[in-house]
Amino acid sequence: MADNVVLKADRRTQVGKQAVKHLRLKGRLPAVVYGEKQDPIVCSVDRKELEVILHDQGRNALLSLDLPDGQAQDTTIIKEIQHHPLKGEMQHVDFHRISLTEKIIVEVAVEAEGNPVGVRTEGGILEHMLYELEVECLPTDIPDKVVFDVTEMSIGDTIHVSDLVVEGNVEIVTESDRSVFVLVPPTVAQVAEDEEEEEALEEEEMQEPEVIERGKRDEEEEEE
Repeated sequence: MADNVVLKADRRTQVGKQAVKHLRLKGRLPAVVYGEKQDPIVCSVDRKELEVILHDQGRNALLSLDLPDGQAQDTTIIKEIQHHPLKGEMQHVDFHRISLTEKIIVEVAVEAEGNPVGVRTEGGILEHMLYELEVECLPTDIPDKVVFDVTEMSIGDTIHVSDLVVEGNVEIVTESDRSVFVLVPPTVAQVAEDEEEEEALEEEEMQEPEVIERGKRDEEEEEE
């Protein structure tokens, strides 16, 4: 995990929908800092600056919020980001104060590495069942991601959380019996697709007589 990243923040003196709307128009995100038995801080951060940090450092980046009033910088981690339901843009962010000497629980990405033998030689399909994993560790030990080599997987193989290995002083919190990767035969995927197509056709057939019958009733009413 990289060192703390400094993120400038401004205190918010005005609250309410209009004040928040004005902030967003200026390219800033309303935010709240809480935790560590301290009073919450209502502030705002530059949206583009935060987007760059998320792109370069990831969701679990350690952030030192720099407030202009000379207050000591808090080490924080992003607890929650609210997005616009339609546009997908960030609307609000919650920062949680943390101690570098106390363990925390965070989610890290799970990725596959390699091309399974069951895909290359048997035409199987690798299904990714679990994309994030909860781990507990010190903030400075948070892994960027958890990678599993799926090269030796054959059709019928299942990789569970218990099969994953995380280096360093990191403990996996997610239930050990959760499935992460499953290699299924191509017929399974094809059957699922066929069933979906059949259901769609059945729905169309059920709807068509209704439309025709309605049209007949309309014609009869016009003749009367």
